[in-house]
Amino acid sequence: MGIFAPDGKLATVLNTIGYLIVLNLLTLLCCIPIVTIGAAMTALYAMTMRLARGEEGSIVKGYFSAFRSNFRQATILWLIFGGLMAFMAFDIRLLQQISGSFGMAYRIVLFIIILCFGMECIHIFALQARFENTPKNTAKNALLLCVGHFPQAVLMLAVTLCPLLLLTVSMRFISVVFLIGLAGPAYLAGIYYKSIFRRYEDTARR
Repeated sequence: MGIFAPDGKLATVLNTIGYLIVLNLLTLLCCIPIVTIGAAMTALYAMTMRLARGEEGSIVKGYFSAFRSNFRQATILWLIFGGLMAFMAFDIRLLQQISGSFGMAYRIVLFIIILCFGMECIHIFALQARFENTPKNTAKNALLLCVGHFPQAVLMLAVTLCPLLLLTVSMRFISVVFLIGLAGPAYLAGIYYKSIFRRYEDTARR
């Protein structure tokens, strides 16, 4: 039987890929209103962390359950951080009309701040998916995680942005992004957060 067994490695990999494709399509659908991006991404992280832990259950039912239970707080956090990133992105657009070193330096600073907010958003979605807390404490804990695990946080940001970078190379990658562009990086993040969160959970039990 070997790898071709129903519970073999090949079947496990193919099942995981299938689950990720379903999760990717669900997340893209739920992100369409834009306002719901926070809840959609939180539900995605909730399910990819379950997959990383090897937990069983319905993917679709679990996704929408996580979407509903985290909707209010995830939406609040997304509107705050997403709004700030959109505002700074608009400023960068306006500053393109300003020539000289000052305009360039200001645009670079704003771009770095956007990346930092994006990095924190990734941790916010993961924390919101795993722990019950107030929006304020979730944002604070996400910042502490980013600072305490800065190299890993940068790596998570790079992995998350990979699909967008692929599209800048060629639009031929759009099918890859459509099928697994959100869920793939979220699954890799779920593997990372599994060990990080377990460490904090073990500390909290002591």
